[in-house]
Amino acid sequence: MKQSFASCILIILTGIRMAGPTWGAELFRVGTGEKYQTISSALLEMQPGDTCIIQPGVYRERIQITQDNITLRGEGRVVVTGCDEAGEGTPVKVNGADALEFSVQGPVYDAFCGNTYMMPARYPNKTSSMTSNLDWAETVIGPDGNIAFTGPAGEDLPRVCDGYYVGLHGRAPSSNGTLSSWYSISAPIIGVTDSGLVRVDQDKASSGFLGMFGQGHGLGYIIGAKAVCDAPGEWYSDGHKVVLIPPKQGDGEYELRTRLYGLVVTGNGVRVENLRFKAAAARIEGNNAYLGGCLFEYISPFQHTPNEDPRYKRGQSMICGWGTPDNGTAGVFVTGDGFVAENCRFARSWWCGMMLRGNKARIENCLYEDVNWIAKRCAGLFAWGDDNVVRYCTFRNLGGGGIEGGNAGWVEQYARQNVWEYNYIEDICKLIVDQGFFYVNHQSGDNPKANSIWRYNVGKDGNGPEKGKWANSVGGYYVDNNSSGYRIHNNIAIDVKQALKYNDFRDGAQAGKDVWLYNNTLYKCPAIGIGCNGEPDAQVHLINNISLPQGRLRFSARGRQDLWLNNADSLTDEALKDPAKMDFTPVDEKLKTGGIPVLGQEIPYMGAVDPAKGMWRYGADESKLPELDR
Repeated sequence: MKQSFASCILIILTGIRMAGPTWGAELFRVGTGEKYQTISSALLEMQPGDTCIIQPGVYRERIQITQDNITLRGEGRVVVTGCDEAGEGTPVKVNGADALEFSVQGPVYDAFCGNTYMMPARYPNKTSSMTSNLDWAETVIGPDGNIAFTGPAGEDLPRVCDGYYVGLHGRAPSSNGTLSSWYSISAPIIGVTDSGLVRVDQDKASSGFLGMFGQGHGLGYIIGAKAVCDAPGEWYSDGHKVVLIPPKQGDGEYELRTRLYGLVVTGNGVRVENLRFKAAAARIEGNNAYLGGCLFEYISPFQHTPNEDPRYKRGQSMICGWGTPDNGTAGVFVTGDGFVAENCRFARSWWCGMMLRGNKARIENCLYEDVNWIAKRCAGLFAWGDDNVVRYCTFRNLGGGGIEGGNAGWVEQYARQNVWEYNYIEDICKLIVDQGFFYVNHQSGDNPKANSIWRYNVGKDGNGPEKGKWANSVGGYYVDNNSSGYRIHNNIAIDVKQALKYNDFRDGAQAGKDVWLYNNTLYKCPAIGIGCNGEPDAQVHLINNISLPQGRLRFSARGRQDLWLNNADSLTDEALKDPAKMDFTPVDEKLKTGGIPVLGQEIPYMGAVDPAKGMWRYGADESKLPELDR
């Protein structure tokens, strides 16, 4: 069969179009009055190299990008949501309150009235920030799985077995009444005894139950039970209907979250710019993906996932303490290499903001805030991969730590060759006591050194939960369990219980090696926690650090005289320019010229700040970030 010359040219050009991803790239437009009304419909026809411009509006869909080198760019206020409109509700009564009922077909993860987030039914009712435990009832869990509320829970809540108990629990109180907790426990409620004890199914607990790290004392609450849906702004669902009590200050239509994910990327070289994701997590599996100017708000809902691994029935749960992408608890979950996030905001999450398991990533000028409402052992940002850089980011109001670098024992991955620099961390560990501004645990010995650098960061306020007396101390810059190969220098810690924290419990080849803590400034910090003074093989160097005001911290009280060199703890505020206003530039001549060499470097000054350069810029430039809906 003969073909025309024109047909041959068309075939050739089509082949070129498919083989060359940027040649002949097309521009697609989505929005009211455009050819494409949804982002997904445009993606069905887009080819590598194409760009899609998205007009302002609300898009109720899950975006799946399988092509390489695709760009999605929002113009104006573009919202991608995991919610559907609830429609008109039927007036009903619930626990004596006026409510609305909506029919649904499947699970509902979140509820909103306009931009107002609604709380799953809870006892005690929420009056404080979700990263505070001020509303939590004091509880005691017995070895038989009974939970005793000190309040009237047994009398007021005869049926709560469709809900869950969530509690911040740890070892039993010592003689001085202190508690020790690593993480929360959530467990299905199976009833209430005649004496008012709440019974849970400990075999389906989401974290270790009454084991080595959870012996049944702490603070907690009930969530998700119909019997506790009794306050404005609360809701309840059984998978067939949603019952909600209108909020006092709610304006707009009701929306129900039915999709966990709003963005799934499996293609390589994908760019997503200026999109707002509401109640919609993201999963990035392709390489060289880029997020720019995006907002992820209410990204991780409350979910209970039972711990099915017998190894963790009596201790920390790997699957639920650390999260999985399947249940959306990771917020933004990244496995691809070469990932970049710039000028993005990650906010309001029951679990973490971002889990970064890929390599060679760059996270810059991003903000993580109001994260970890469920008090799991998690951070605003998990940065577990190799050769990742996190810089000029802000982390604030977190139930757990700021950045976490993984755990070789439980998740079998930890950060290597990472650089974390110029970040600002504030109000962290408000529910979890055993984390810090930064935290890593790679349990050295057979594990290679991390060879990571933490520098020019500023951390402020880490004192643990507001309610209760906790034995564990929140760490500032925290390297745990014999981890090796760290350069932690030119950082500032302000008002945190243990400004520099290192834990080493092994000797010989298993001891921590090549850990250097130098030229850091500790302000209003009562202690450091270097738990290896009795281990002669641990190599933790403490050099050129300063602490003030005078008498708050004593470097020389206990330490290795051969490794702890030239640290000053008898200073007053006058030694620095204006620490009350966050300027830690030294003015004392002894600090300007008193430094000693470290790792072959000539360091003329003591403390974090080079007097010749003054304070550095740190944290995110929030003028470049998308604003939250208030």
